Amino acid sequence: MRFISGDEYQVLIQDAKVLERDTFGDKVLRRKDDRIIKLFRIKRLLSLSFIYPYSLRFSQNARQLNKLGVPSVEVEQLFYCSSFRRHGVVYPLLQGETLNHLLESEQNKDELMHQLAQFIAELHRKKIYFRSLHLGNILQLLDGRLGLIDVADLSFNRFPLTLWQRRRNFRHLLRRPEHRALFEQFGLERFIEYYLYAANIPQQKRAEFQSL
Repeated sequence: MRFISGDEYQVLIQDAKVLERDTFGDKVLRRKDDRIIKLFRIKRLLSLSFIYPYSLRFSQNARQLNKLGVPSVEVEQLFYCSSFRRHGVVYPLLQGETLNHLLESEQNKDELMHQLAQFIAELHRKKIYFRSLHLGNILQLLDGRLGLIDVADLSFNRFPLTLWQRRRNFRHLLRRPEHRALFEQFGLERFIEYYLYAANIPQQKRAEFQSL
């Protein structure tokens, strides 16, 4: 990890476009060279995020995903700027479109929904539990595959995912009203059926997903 000054940080983000921000400041920026700068705020000095920062988790998770055959970003640099208490990562833009954008714009959603169900089943089959799974974190890449971008909040389990974990993943996927509306327009039950089939889950377990 590289430690940078406030002046070095200003050089790093020079002419960058802010893609995402909150009340505490910038979160994601895009440079003119198509590199993304993602920032992680330290909420408390005495916290695990200071000892094991989210930027490091992000980098390690992205590397492990790519190793497992799940497309993700490739981090080039980790840094910490003490003048405003931010950890950060720099990586080349992963070219593609987010699924929420594609599902809002495409008329025929069946093929994409089927691909998404298979993708989630693949993550679960590989014992990947992505707590922040949602349509804005999943890209359809230029080669047609699906990939993940915001990957700090996931874990690689030693044991197969339980039905409770799978169900919780689906609840997070449907948490945003605008995303849930896209699934309901398509047919939420049909999408779940796609997933159950791809994940090879017996039909009698269907009740576990009925109250999503």
